[in-house]
Amino acid sequence: MTRVSLPKDAILIELRPESLTFETRTCLLPGTVVSFTLVMEGRPLTLHVPVDACFVTEKDRLGYIYRPRVALDQGSAADQRVVALFIEKGRGEPGLKPAAAPKG
Repeated sequence: MTRVSLPKDAILIELRPESLTFETRTCLLPGTVVSFTLVMEGRPLTLHVPVDACFVTEKDRLGYIYRPRVALDQGSAADQRVVALFIEKGRGEPGLKPAAAPKG
């Protein structure tokens, strides 16, 4: 499996307990592991989860716009509970950013 960082132009579209969808101009093939930080109520949660599907949503003069969906249910049970609790509480907007580079 290939591991990549979240594209810099990624915009969060949808967050569900089992999946997260974002928009980007980068095509990420299913099976690619994406590393990113999901920020919920100001607290970062770093995830490394596989792309489940990648949809082409439109094409403009700059090229294609994709909506990769990552499978949060492929992460740890603890991370899944944190995401589900955040969604259940319904407070605040989640944020999305590339994961910090590993130290060393």
